[in-house]
Amino acid sequence: MTKPSSIRIMPVAATVQGRTTAFATRTLFMALLIYFFMGSASLSYAIGQEAQPFDTIATELTYQDAYGKNTLSVKVTNPCNAESSRFDGPLTQIEAQLKNKTGTISVVYTYPYPQMSLIHFVKEEIHLQDLGGRTAVIIPFYYCGGYESYDRIVSYIVLYENKNYIFRLDYYCGDGVDCKPVQSLKVMLRGLQKDLRTYLIGYLAKKHKAKSSFHQD
Repeated sequence: MTKPSSIRIMPVAATVQGRTTAFATRTLFMALLIYFFMGSASLSYAIGQEAQPFDTIATELTYQDAYGKNTLSVKVTNPCNAESSRFDGPLTQIEAQLKNKTGTISVVYTYPYPQMSLIHFVKEEIHLQDLGGRTAVIIPFYYCGGYESYDRIVSYIVLYENKNYIFRLDYYCGDGVDCKPVQSLKVMLRGLQKDLRTYLIGYLAKKHKAKSSFHQD
């Protein structure tokens, strides 16, 4: 909270000196009380925000591929809570880390608009796909609240061949029809390796046909 501007005690016209001094003293006293009260309130608020506990979802799994043993860890801070109506907050983010004999790759995504919605994560939807002996790790995450009834959004973190990718897809879900991506998947995924891109285009076309697949209903 911004501190109050400098306090100025203005003289009162048409009064004797004694009354002016007494009035000025009382005014200064009240102004100082207000100033310190507001400062104290701001500090308490800041401390409360800093100390605010966040819910977390953490999961870990291991698998074998051409790189040997792989350990995947995923953590979501301040996710959507299905047991409450809370769908916004000061922070929400997802972290993914993959370790194998070649090293560690990690990605942290902090959603820039947590006042509009929080991240919704379903750990059972982590998908591992073998592509020629190497595993593609496909991690979807969703959002709760703040969107029109026909619009849906899903984001993905993908880890493959010691590289990480993150992208967001917009879908339109009309009444009585399958949901369809607003932009071409070939265009949206053109930066991915060919084998990974080919697989994901088919996978995403099937996965998000129904509005319920976005977990926003």
